[in-house]
Amino acid sequence: MKRTLAIVMAIALLMMVSVSAQAEKKVTMKVGDIENVANLGAKALDRFGEVIAEKSDGNIKIKAFHASQMGSANKQLQLVKSGTLQAFRGSISWLAQFDTGFSLLDFPFTLNSAEQAKIVANSPGLNRLNDKLAEKHGIRFVTAGWTRLPRQILVNKPIKDVEELKGVKLRVPEVYAYIESFKAVGSSPTPVAFGETYLALKQDVVDGAENHVESLYNMKWYEAAKHLVITDHSYDITGFIVNDKWWQGLSDGQRKMIVDTYDEVDEWFVTENETLQQHYIDLMVKEGGVTVHTVDKQSFIDKVVPETLVAAEKKGEWEAGMWDEIQALLK
Repeated sequence: MKRTLAIVMAIALLMMVSVSAQAEKKVTMKVGDIENVANLGAKALDRFGEVIAEKSDGNIKIKAFHASQMGSANKQLQLVKSGTLQAFRGSISWLAQFDTGFSLLDFPFTLNSAEQAKIVANSPGLNRLNDKLAEKHGIRFVTAGWTRLPRQILVNKPIKDVEELKGVKLRVPEVYAYIESFKAVGSSPTPVAFGETYLALKQDVVDGAENHVESLYNMKWYEAAKHLVITDHSYDITGFIVNDKWWQGLSDGQRKMIVDTYDEVDEWFVTENETLQQHYIDLMVKEGGVTVHTVDKQSFIDKVVPETLVAAEKKGEWEAGMWDEIQALLK
């Protein structure tokens, strides 16, 4: 009798496990990306796909579209809104087109490290903005990490101080913080799609561009502009920006697995990222004859912060006191 009962219970347990496995639906997560496949961020996305496929026993499959295959970052965010893409993997600050408060993530010359960028991304203020974004636009960011190298300036003439940027046509992403910040130093910020920047530099549509050295090298922008100005002006934290309806349709376990796997790959990313700054600078010097310039960073800070970040809060670009709230966290 006891043996029969044990067999029945074992069969029932197996049936429950089977039903549970069937209930965990298979998911294909189409993710857009603008980075060159040689960049660490693109490699991290591929690694993420491999790890989560194994952890989920194939129930979660990542289909990545690298190198702007799905268009510019702004175009891809529209595809996420429509549900054509489930996610965009890129800088969270791209969300500033929907709410300028997201620009607090990487206002140039305000953060000093990747760790500080992560603190801001996970701050209560950004979480409030994220919930409003989901309610109003149907998208939200659900991960934060894979923080790129600090951004620098690459131009076609020597730049030794902030005054020499006056009138320089500088390619910037179509993001509020970058446009306003480079206006403040007297340059002429010119939004150009990431994938179109090389041609814009070659044809003198712009005099230079700003980005982290990994992209400056891998996108070959250094072939057209030979002066690298070390400013470390922004730490670009990235995440999955997802279609919220799709995200809420996942099981709790699937959502947790995506977030946990992103964080797991972030540990690998940080280790890999440590040596890349000097590596890519050396390559540009050796292969392209690039000259490296250092500048007084404080002179940039003195111009940019009062005229952009402080002024933006006074104009109501985000809720009053939000920057003070973030600064308290950073301390």
